[in-house]
Amino acid sequence: MTMRGMAFLPIWHGIAAGQDEEFERWHTVEHMPERLDTPGIMVGRRYAKAAGERLRYFTLYEASTFDVFASEGYFAAANARSEWTRRVHPHFVDFRRSPCHVVMTRGRGIGGALATVRVTFTADSSPGGYAAKDAYTLAVRPLVEDCMRLPFVTAAHAGIAAPVARKPLSGESLSLRPNATDFNGVVMVEFTGREALGRGTKDL
Repeated sequence: MTMRGMAFLPIWHGIAAGQDEEFERWHTVEHMPERLDTPGIMVGRRYAKAAGERLRYFTLYEASTFDVFASEGYFAAANARSEWTRRVHPHFVDFRRSPCHVVMTRGRGIGGALATVRVTFTADSSPGGYAAKDAYTLAVRPLVEDCMRLPFVTAAHAGIAAPVARKPLSGESLSLRPNATDFNGVVMVEFTGREALGRGTKDL
């Protein structure tokens, strides 16, 4: 289905060997409910690849507006790191995340499997870097429409990443890790299931 708000937070990462069960318990029991209690966070979902694959986990939060990711409610939760959170976070590897503005969203339903692509722009010397951003948004809109014509695709979305000036209190926050925000855009294509994704991504 189409995204319910004007912004989203995509998160990719792996988990150290032997820590998947603890991560999945923590994320399901504590972390996801905590984030969904935040005003403005409308939907949250988690996807997983087969065990042992790099960047195994992908989490997606949909928000009413981009400002939610710098709001008092969001940072009240982000700064209140529980003992369980402090135990689990060191096991995250290859962490990537950055809040995004929705550029384009189309859909008929939530997919059982999801393909994601992170996009990095080339250096842009225009004021504000808008030339690269505008070129990306111009190119990605027809791409989303084309994806919706593929068999077994239920939805397709594109976003453009933007910084949040507010930083969490803890220097151990995952969002402060090196290279965590080293992308500029995101394209997500939802399929009916894992088998359909395997066939459909050949056409992307």
